[in-house]
Amino acid sequence: MVQSLSASPIETSVVARPERTVVHVAGQLDHGGTMTLMKQLSDLSSLSAHSHRLVLDFSRVSFLGFAAVELVEVVAEQVRAAGGQLEVWGVDDPRLRALHLNGGLRVLRIAETTGVSSSRADVERNEVVLRQALATALRVTGAPMGNVQFLDPASDTLRISAQRGFHHPFLSFFRSVEVAGHGSACGAAAQRQRPVFVEDVRASPLFVGTAAGDVLDDAGVRSVASLPVMTPGGELVGMLSVHRAEPTVWAAEARRELSYVVQAADRLAR
Repeated sequence: MVQSLSASPIETSVVARPERTVVHVAGQLDHGGTMTLMKQLSDLSSLSAHSHRLVLDFSRVSFLGFAAVELVEVVAEQVRAAGGQLEVWGVDDPRLRALHLNGGLRVLRIAETTGVSSSRADVERNEVVLRQALATALRVTGAPMGNVQFLDPASDTLRISAQRGFHHPFLSFFRSVEVAGHGSACGAAAQRQRPVFVEDVRASPLFVGTAAGDVLDDAGVRSVASLPVMTPGGELVGMLSVHRAEPTVWAAEARRELSYVVQAADRLAR
C-alpha cells in the first residue's frame, strides 16, 4: 500500500509492506521540515504497528538539520519500545553515524545505499547469486528466456539486472516494475511473496487485456514462472523469472526444481 502525505514544506510518501513501513522524505529537514515530519510520523502509529521495521528514506533530503537528527533519535527509541527496529537509508551523516556507533541508537542501521544490503559488497554479492540462479533455472527447466530483478525498496520497484533472450520493447516495458499494481507475474509474486506460475499468458486473468500481456505476446512468451528471492531473514531481495514460448503446465517436478534453485539463492542472499 502506498500512502501520500502532505507535500509542504517537505514531500513525503509511505510504502507499507507486511515486513516494513518505508517513509520517503524529499526536501529540506530544517526546523520547519522536521516539525512537519514529526507530525506525519505521529500519524503513522496505526500504519506501522503491524510492521517489523520503520524505515526513514532520506535519499532525497537536501539538508539535514540538528532537529532532524534529534527526531531520528526519539523515533528510534519509540520504535524500540514498541518492539520494532528503525533504519535510515540514503544518507551518510556523521552525526547519525556517531549516534549509531556510540550505542545511543542500537536499533538504527545507517545504510549507505537505498537497497536491502548495507554495503556495495553485499549488493554485488546478490547480483552474482541471482545471475547464477538464472543460469541454473534456465538449464533445469529448458526455458529459452528469463530474467532476474532486484528490488529497489526506496521506490518499491523491481529492476532487471540480468536477462537472456529478450530485446526491446520487453526490456523497456519491464525495466522497472512497481510491486503494487503493475499487472505482471513478477509484480504479483513480489506482492504475495510466493511463486506465481502462468500456464498461458493469453488466457491468464493476470494478463488478458493488459499492456503487459501484449508485450509478452510480442516477445513470443506464452508461459512464465516468477519466484521471489528472499534473505534468510525473510526480506525480499529480488525476483527470478523464466519464460517459455509455448503454453506450459508447470508440473510438480519443474516447480520443485525451481524451488530448489531459489532456496539456494535465498541461503546465499544478504
